[in-house]
Amino acid sequence: MIVIDPGKLQRRRKAKGLTQMQLAIFARCTQQYISILESGRDRDCSEDIALRISKALDIDLEDYFEARELTRNPPVATTSRDGSAA
Repeated sequence: MIVIDPGKLQRRRKAKGLTQMQLAIFARCTQQYISILESGRDRDCSEDIALRISKALDIDLEDYFEARELTRNPPVATTSRDGSAA
């Protein structure tokens, strides 16, 4: 999951009267990780952590996080042993 707006996440935490440490306890991660997410230094987190943060802050997941796009490697043409394209 990607944090849509790190500042909005921080403002919501503060509005709920929670410290980063308290939110980290609810989200089962470290205070340092909450700080990194709120500062925007890293905006990517697991769905589990995003769900726990959303629950602790009483927010809708979709308002603060978006699913990350899955990137797939494009198919690569290979050559068979006899030299023809596979």
